[in-house]
Amino acid sequence: MILDQPNSDNPLMYDLSFIYTKQCDLACSFCMYRSGPSVRDGINLTQLEMWLTSVDMSRIASFGVYGGEVSVAYEGFGACLDLVSYLGKPQFVLTNGSWSRDFGKTTEFLKFCNKYRLFVVVSGTAEHRRYQNREVLESLAEAQPNAFRLKPLEENFHAMGRLEGAIPFSCSGKCIWWNRALRIAVQPDGAVIFQNCDGVYPIVGHIYETFAEIDARITSARRDGFGSLCPHWSMRGALAMTPAERAKVERELKEASKACKEGK
Repeated sequence: MILDQPNSDNPLMYDLSFIYTKQCDLACSFCMYRSGPSVRDGINLTQLEMWLTSVDMSRIASFGVYGGEVSVAYEGFGACLDLVSYLGKPQFVLTNGSWSRDFGKTTEFLKFCNKYRLFVVVSGTAEHRRYQNREVLESLAEAQPNAFRLKPLEENFHAMGRLEGAIPFSCSGKCIWWNRALRIAVQPDGAVIFQNCDGVYPIVGHIYETFAEIDARITSARRDGFGSLCPHWSMRGALAMTPAERAKVERELKEASKACKEGK
């Protein structure tokens, strides 16, 4: 969970993010998206705009932007937010915080966040911290506790991207048991990834499909298993749900669906 907002505890809702580009000013050894300065990509904004017309916005709890690094492509990330900001839903940004070492870059980043009313979440990995001015970041978090959060030191990484094959793959079945708003993101190539996963984020659709089609695929996978979407599903072994656990998940989903229909 990134934000605690209305509907953040409803598993029928989505936190929808835009990874406009995977370009980044850093090329970290753990990066799950293989981001770096030499990456040159970007979401087709025309296709994204068309896809968004299919999205049931009553199912969206919040919007997010990250990459890559937002501070290297303000125009592109801003264009994504321009397509949805009018809805007035909570919006957030994930950042490596490297801009904090330069006054001008810090001012530019804060100006961008203020324009789109973004809740800021700053990475806490040891590698990112080497490129941050922690004094600046801590002062910002202290001054704006309702709009700025520093993540604690992070040491658990996903076995994907640059760490694929380098660390053990792990799976807790999070894609099934997660009972809060689901996280999905549109990648630069238009693929939609499912992020309630502590292994490797599976692709659940593409923006040439409708949101309803993607939503139905995710709902089916959460009910019947991610075997057709996740290459590691068959490797989870003892982590598979028991019949009792599956019944519990199905019961919670039904209760959430009922509450959503009743407007609670």
